[in-house]
Amino acid sequence: MRNSIRATLCSMSLPLAAAWLVSLVPDSARAGDAASATGAAGPEAPATATGGAAPQLQEVVVTATRREEELSKVPISVTALTQDAIDSRGIKDFRDMVRFTPGVTIDDSGTNAISIRGISSSGGAGTTGIYIDDTPIQMRSVGFNPDDTLPKTFDLQRVEVLRGPQGTLFGAGAEGGAVRYIMTPASLTAADDYIRSELSYTEHGQPNGEFGVAVGRPLVDGVFGIRASLWYRYDGGWINRVDPGTGAIIDDNINYSHSYLARLAATWQPAASVTIAPSFLYQKQDRHDEPTYWPAYSNPDQGQFNTGTPERIGGPDDYYLGALKVQWDLGKSQVIGNASYYYRRQLTAYQGTVYDLSYWNTIPSGLGGPNDSFPQSPKCSAPDDATSCSWFPLIDSSGIHLPAALRGTQTPNAMTNHQKSYTAELRWQSADTSSRWTWTAGVFWQEAKEGSIEELKSTNIDQVFNYLYGLSPADYYSPDGVTPANFYSCPTNAAYPVIPACDIYYNNNTTIDKQFAGYGEVSYAFTDWMRLTVGERIAHTTFELTHYADGYENYGPQPTQASQSETPNTPKAVLSFQVDPRNLYYLSYAKGFRVGGGNAPLPQYCDADLAAAGYPNGAPLTYQSDYTQNYEIGAKNGVADWLRVATSVYYIKWHNIQQNLYVAGYCGLQFTDNLGTAVAKGFDLQAQMLFGPVAIDLATAYTSARYTKNSPSDCTPGSSGIGIPCKAVDGDAITGQEGINYAPGTTPPWTVSVGVQYNFHLAARDTFVRADWQYESRNNWLANVQDPNAGAVYNFGYSYAYPSNSFASLRAGMSFGDVQLTAFCDNLLDSHTTTNYILGQTDGSFSPQQNVYTFRPRTFGVNLVWRSGGAGH
Repeated sequence: MRNSIRATLCSMSLPLAAAWLVSLVPDSARAGDAASATGAAGPEAPATATGGAAPQLQEVVVTATRREEELSKVPISVTALTQDAIDSRGIKDFRDMVRFTPGVTIDDSGTNAISIRGISSSGGAGTTGIYIDDTPIQMRSVGFNPDDTLPKTFDLQRVEVLRGPQGTLFGAGAEGGAVRYIMTPASLTAADDYIRSELSYTEHGQPNGEFGVAVGRPLVDGVFGIRASLWYRYDGGWINRVDPGTGAIIDDNINYSHSYLARLAATWQPAASVTIAPSFLYQKQDRHDEPTYWPAYSNPDQGQFNTGTPERIGGPDDYYLGALKVQWDLGKSQVIGNASYYYRRQLTAYQGTVYDLSYWNTIPSGLGGPNDSFPQSPKCSAPDDATSCSWFPLIDSSGIHLPAALRGTQTPNAMTNHQKSYTAELRWQSADTSSRWTWTAGVFWQEAKEGSIEELKSTNIDQVFNYLYGLSPADYYSPDGVTPANFYSCPTNAAYPVIPACDIYYNNNTTIDKQFAGYGEVSYAFTDWMRLTVGERIAHTTFELTHYADGYENYGPQPTQASQSETPNTPKAVLSFQVDPRNLYYLSYAKGFRVGGGNAPLPQYCDADLAAAGYPNGAPLTYQSDYTQNYEIGAKNGVADWLRVATSVYYIKWHNIQQNLYVAGYCGLQFTDNLGTAVAKGFDLQAQMLFGPVAIDLATAYTSARYTKNSPSDCTPGSSGIGIPCKAVDGDAITGQEGINYAPGTTPPWTVSVGVQYNFHLAARDTFVRADWQYESRNNWLANVQDPNAGAVYNFGYSYAYPSNSFASLRAGMSFGDVQLTAFCDNLLDSHTTTNYILGQTDGSFSPQQNVYTFRPRTFGVNLVWRSGGAGH
């Protein structure tokens, strides 16, 4: 009842707010209504209506095939949203966009990993190519908690999501598909301005705000133009930190964040056939803390979202991208060159204290006997605690239970990640639209360097070990069982200067990926309606890993190096039938590829658990490449001016899958290995319908992504310890990147998105009301971590399936000349369904601590968009 009343009030507030905003619009904006009323172009109403013109379905021009084509003529399954469409739906980054894109999901537990058609894994290089214009920016899993950056959706020309492998034209990493952010270029002839702002409030939390401005001007008409944009956004927090001992709130709304963006671009045409376009993009997101809560300390039904994590988890994430594009038109062909440098630095963290408390819980089972085989409780002493150790375990599903003498103990984590990427590409392609032949040939080079430094710090590790176990950490981590360990120094690192002061765990990984490729694609039109396209890409890739581990929890220094090289090929073939201007059918085959890599070695305390998981010689130092083969049938159809539908049915074989394995029990760490074969199959459908003033958008998909073989092939299903344990089981669902924290990480079989927009005139002004609803179904296929038959990774029955979820939003807007004002309500029904979770490690003797991710609570506010000139949005 409470939610329904709030939803009713929220929906009533939209038209009231829109009417109230009329009085706030400047006279100059109102004057612009006269032009709009006479049919001149005002700002585009969301999705389908422009100015005072009758609503119509819009055609989007895309470059999914590396050349400009109308979306309805491209024989690839693509979703493309322009800046207008992004604004009309309230999309702020790709986390919002996936709700409108069939067959695509994103991990919201911190990695931002994108899954297309179920192709996502918890280890190795990325399975989805992420591009800003022509520069790939995705990262590989180097350290713990890899985190792809999310470009913000301001001053974009469009975002393209390409489903299915794109290895021929986009290379390694586009194994399941690609996401392309196409920035707005500087115009040589048209001046334009674009402003977007927002004020909103999140229930149970803080206000939010945004302001951005973009300006484009031709400085020398037809010769030289520039474009500049600045943008800022504040997302208020809604999660509180509590004292894990008392449950009292000690810090409010900790998960707020600041985001900044700046861009400068130019276009120079020194001759009629030559265009030079340099650009520079900078983005920074400073997140104060994670948007996750502990069920042990929360009551979502009452709007109480609390975390017991004692330390802050967050930090700045900034990148810059300098790029240069040169295009030379040769009449019937053109040469295009791209060069760029991408740099990113991120400071982030995971729950270090949670990890160590869980790890310390498991230590007693290894103490007490001459062969470390007899269980023994932690040491307890009066007067702080009774000898019964009533507070044990230190952490479990009900929260943190530190003894009085150790209250306030923390082992905060710090993750410092770097990316440096140099990219260059040169391609020559046809431009003769009258020819039956269309072709592209190119070369590509990239050197990508990544660094990851992982630290856990403790200032009272000696006190902890002496209190709990009756021995010092120097004795416990002795390299030979006799000599005390000397690889720790605190409060300074004077006694052990090799690693930072107070580090008890230190991992430093540096990787270098190099790639050189040649590719080509040729297309021939046998008739006006039938065309065959074939392509191939051959690359040479190399990988190098330099690793250094140190500190107590690594049992001292462990330097390691690993390397690998391969020469992959990624062919494609498409047979398309453009039977008439409105109807396209196609059959296609495409291969995707992902380069292999290396593992940092695990500490020696993992040896027994590794052996139990089928690795008697420890974790492998390297893992091999994997690849996908996509078979697809698709169609793009139009009926008159009221219906446009795009459908595709696919079958993808995924071979030699790179996947992270969590080592269960005492170890609690992970490494990457190749785990057999899987099949992803399903369909996706997108439809746009127009019934007079009512526009309807529909996007739905079905995805079945499951292993087809046990891995290894001779494993023994079950967790009895007999035979070789299974790491993957035939019929189990594929685990994506979010599975690195004992969650299943599976793709929802069904996704549905419906948007309905009513366009009308109110007070002689273009007005709209829009409602959107998205749904993700529960995945009833077990992930390996849930399946007792996968004995190598089974998590003692604690990992559970994600529930189904839905999300609704409502928007109402009115145009005032060049200004559009919109009132909105996101998460209309105030859903707080679990969308993801993290479990702490356990040896099975206690229930693990849990973190939960969910939607931002109901948020309502107003948005202003102002456009003037020929902004290309």
